[in-house]
Amino acid sequence: MEAIQLDPNNGTLSIIKKKIPEVSRVDHVVVKVAYSGFCGTDLHIIQREFPSSDQPFTQGHEFSGIVHQVGSQVTHVRVGDKVTVDPQNWCTVCDYCTTGRYHLCAMGGVAMATGIKYDGGFAEYALVLARQVYKLPNSVSLKLGALSEPISCIVRGIERADLQPPGFQSILIIGAGIIGNLWSAVLHHMGHRDVTIVEPQKIRIDMNKKIETGYKCYTPEEFRKAIELDGHSWDLAIDCSGNSRAIEEAVHALRFGGTLVMFGVAPPTATIRLSPFDIYKKELKICGSNINPFCMPRAVKLIEAMGERYLSYERLGIKEFQLREYTKGMEMLASSNIAKLMFAINPALDKTTGK
Repeated sequence: MEAIQLDPNNGTLSIIKKKIPEVSRVDHVVVKVAYSGFCGTDLHIIQREFPSSDQPFTQGHEFSGIVHQVGSQVTHVRVGDKVTVDPQNWCTVCDYCTTGRYHLCAMGGVAMATGIKYDGGFAEYALVLARQVYKLPNSVSLKLGALSEPISCIVRGIERADLQPPGFQSILIIGAGIIGNLWSAVLHHMGHRDVTIVEPQKIRIDMNKKIETGYKCYTPEEFRKAIELDGHSWDLAIDCSGNSRAIEEAVHALRFGGTLVMFGVAPPTATIRLSPFDIYKKELKICGSNINPFCMPRAVKLIEAMGERYLSYERLGIKEFQLREYTKGMEMLASSNIAKLMFAINPALDKTTGK
């Protein structure tokens, strides 16, 4: 089979030929990959800004496909089933795992995930554990199923934000890259209408408008003017940028009792300057949102409900490429001409169309 291999020591990618993986444990599943998304985290890994395997490996932690082979004790899926994969791995026995926080597991978590520590979905086939595999409904295409992992992270972000019913909160989204736009789509689907987006790049603002939410979009300059001259403030801010200045300004823009969810991945060396007195006086809550514990089943249900209205690739600015076109795809992503790179590895496997 073909796969993209990353050499983490120098950040180079290459197409390689390797054997199709086979089950070697009773709880193994081999997935024939249909679609596999290139995430911002993948770029951070290539740039050595995010922990990953120190040996050459295959990235890809957002993928869907068809079950190709199962171990003898796998009962919840069978060969031929449409599935999506949760990349997270965990030990099951540490304090974090046994108290329902497996995403914080010292022996697992994001740093030990499929496509980050172990070979992932930028390949024609991928070997994963049975507990990582979720069956897709007949009404959800493999194409939309490949968005399950990022949507599951948003489900986690909703939990961390303590999101209230529509109309109870004014919401600020910092950044209109693919994650900011997925947040926009999810919030609109849920009925939220008092949402403002801040994004410096016009091309990204235009992409956001294709979702047809009617949300107000500010440039950073317009955002600062709205705060300083018009006195605007928000109950909930969701940072999807990982930019230190943007995070600081988001905190400043919160109303008394407001919440900031730090959703975007910042470089490990990044710092922010905040006023402890303001946090105390305004009773602000600042929290991180890290991956997706127990969120994948709800993400699949959410994708089924949202369907093509919100998640069509054309609407979201997602463009498909073959594995061998990775250089072209990454160049288009870097130029912001597309919002997301999606490897269409075995698109013929998709027999259904999302709602």
